[in-house]
Amino acid sequence: MSNWWVGGAAVACGLLSFLWGAGLEAQAPGRIRVSDEPLMEVGGAEGQDAYLFSAITDAVLLDDGRVAVADGELTELRMYGPDGRFLHSVGGRGEGPGEFSAISAIWLLSDQRIGVWDAENLRITTFLPDGELVSAERVETERQAGMSRNPGVFLGSFGDDDVILASVRGGRGRQGVVADQWILGRFGLDGTPRGLVGQLRGFRRLVGSPLPFTPIPRVAVLGDSVFAVDGYEPHVGRLDPDRGLHPTVSVPSVDLSPDEAWSFLGTELRRRDEGLFLQLMDRLPPPDEIPQIGGLLADGAGQLWVKVYDPSVDALWLGGPLRPGAGGTWRIVGPGGEVTDTVQMPDGVIPLHITEDRLVGVARDALDVERLVIHLVDRGTD
Repeated sequence: MSNWWVGGAAVACGLLSFLWGAGLEAQAPGRIRVSDEPLMEVGGAEGQDAYLFSAITDAVLLDDGRVAVADGELTELRMYGPDGRFLHSVGGRGEGPGEFSAISAIWLLSDQRIGVWDAENLRITTFLPDGELVSAERVETERQAGMSRNPGVFLGSFGDDDVILASVRGGRGRQGVVADQWILGRFGLDGTPRGLVGQLRGFRRLVGSPLPFTPIPRVAVLGDSVFAVDGYEPHVGRLDPDRGLHPTVSVPSVDLSPDEAWSFLGTELRRRDEGLFLQLMDRLPPPDEIPQIGGLLADGAGQLWVKVYDPSVDALWLGGPLRPGAGGTWRIVGPGGEVTDTVQMPDGVIPLHITEDRLVGVARDALDVERLVIHLVDRGTD
């Protein structure tokens, strides 16, 4: 399950409160730009083992410039200096404290500790930046947490370091298209359940198989507020355990017909020589509609980054379910709920963590080998 999620670094900000009646005055919109060329790269097709990655699951940037990277296949956490120099690694495959069966997501705690979610061991592990193990705690069972089954998906963390974990229950019914149900719970770092966060509609499936253009649940946390997307409409809403998902922010998207999207998907699958998926496409009719949002992230300045759906990279069959596709157009939602900027992500870059002035992502070289990249985020105003 190592590609089922992407870590959402929490930002302890009280922004976007204007949306909920707190009367926060909208600030002047900035002109955000992500640099075309990376400030730093780690990895590639050549080099020592410490600089090669098997599969980057997640990455976060610390305040002092160090960057933590999770290698999902090697099940280890690596730390690099601000200059890209390898410092140390922790973890490895196993079930003991400090070991992992899978590294599904990593995130920063308020005190700069690094959290790691191991979905197979159902365990939250925390480390100091120097690699010292601090804690390794299993989460409570689903009955104690009010979930239908044990949580498997990490979706983000709050300003007080609690985390959001989701259990996924397949949609009922053997015929036609049915949707999964995602139940989101709040947990302490010691694994103690704090309560339910809400529910989201999950993947749409046909006879158990997710459809290529299924809507994908996406979650971002700002302070103690949870924002989410779970459908086709171009709206981001606040998630509430009682009211559910309340659409609030409308994000303009591109006008693309389902037939055009279907054609784009086929072209990309042929380019990748994905014969099995192409055979499945021959048996499926084109969709009636397609998702409008391909990614949702919270940054270190208290803003939401919302990706305009691109069927050639964001379709479920083309990548990890909770990770946005590479590149593309992103809308920035400001503190008043308005779309303040449009940002073009550098080609080939998948963003994982965005601070006030840096963007940490993953990209692939000409030989399709993953590498870590850090780009400058310029928030200059006119």
